[in-house]
Amino acid sequence: MIDVETIKTYASSVLISTIEDLFDNKKELIDTFFDEFVDEYKDDRKLNKDYKDNEVVDEYIIDELEKRFTQNDIGQTLQKQMVKANDEAIADLAYVLDEKLQPIQRELRRALKTESSYDAFRKYVTENLVVTNLNLTQATIKAVKTMKLDQMQAAEIMQLISQIDN
Repeated sequence: MIDVETIKTYASSVLISTIEDLFDNKKELIDTFFDEFVDEYKDDRKLNKDYKDNEVVDEYIIDELEKRFTQNDIGQTLQKQMVKANDEAIADLAYVLDEKLQPIQRELRRALKTESSYDAFRKYVTENLVVTNLNLTQATIKAVKTMKLDQMQAAEIMQLISQIDN
């Protein structure tokens, strides 16, 4: 049987953030929402069977939210939370990318010639890693194409990346 903790565990983190935002982060209102949600759906066979599937849980939560908020409010808040989650993922991955690039950082900066080009390269690679789920080599190829670097620069950068991408 489902309970509040189970629902919070298996609902997507973006949707949990959306709920918190919709209820202005007021713990009492959020707790009431989840308590009422569990009371209403505790005997639902599909939810009890598939509660570990976050898409199923999210669908039920959105249905319940639509009883209290407009679709427009839910959509705007959900979009804001998705952008925030994406930005956080990019920031986390940028840190990991910096660690990975450390051994070739000096040569990479030299190959890209300017600090702004290096920053743009990092930005494009990070976004490619997060948004398109590419590996480092593929993300680099896409970044090099986006930046429209000449063939010599591109080849030098790809050679440097091949030293660290394993």
